[in-house]
Amino acid sequence: MIEDEEDLQEALVYSLEQLGFKASGFSTAAEFYRAYAVNRCDVVVIDIELPDENGFSIAQHLRSASNVGIVFATARGDLSDRVRGLRGGADAYFVKPVHAEELAASIEAIYRRIKAAEASAGRALQPHQPETPRGTGRWVLKEGDWILYAPDGRGLRLTMSERAIVTSLFKQRNKPVDRTQLAAALGGGDLENFDLQRVDAVVSRLRRKATAAGISLPLHAVRGTGYQFQT
Repeated sequence: MIEDEEDLQEALVYSLEQLGFKASGFSTAAEFYRAYAVNRCDVVVIDIELPDENGFSIAQHLRSASNVGIVFATARGDLSDRVRGLRGGADAYFVKPVHAEELAASIEAIYRRIKAAEASAGRALQPHQPETPRGTGRWVLKEGDWILYAPDGRGLRLTMSERAIVTSLFKQRNKPVDRTQLAAALGGGDLENFDLQRVDAVVSRLRRKATAAGISLPLHAVRGTGYQFQT
């Protein structure tokens, strides 16, 4: 947990430990980065307003390099901040005051999704450069793999959330897929309380990643429905 209010940090870390988690607290991004380089964790809880680096930047850095779970716990509750956080790679966004039991439930859900994804992939979620096969002339997402291959053979490394979305779209390729179906793929079991903007955030991030890699992604929005992957 990265939280510069020491009393709150100590209280939440203590509560999480009492609920069965192994938790550590850090007051600055620098402290966290030093510890994270030595001992990786499964989920990071981040405040936004920190003395040396804002939480959005930390989340962006973590998401670009790994599939670690990211939870924001902050006093900033504006819609624009929540959307920015989710689009920046967060798995959940809490506005203070944060209840330890609710935070713990969210961490557990994120952890389960990460471990289930690791098991299906057959390996730990560690970033690496994908091997580029010869072009097949079509889009390919191999079962259990984390790389989406373009028709020319270039590979696009996917995060856990991106892979869940792409897998659902591939099952119904060339057909519109409803946002609620994509939300369910992201682990939104309670769809009544699931923020569908998280689906849009994952799609937006995937498009930006593809554009940065010079790959034209045939992922299109379907008005009033959801998204469609055209192959």
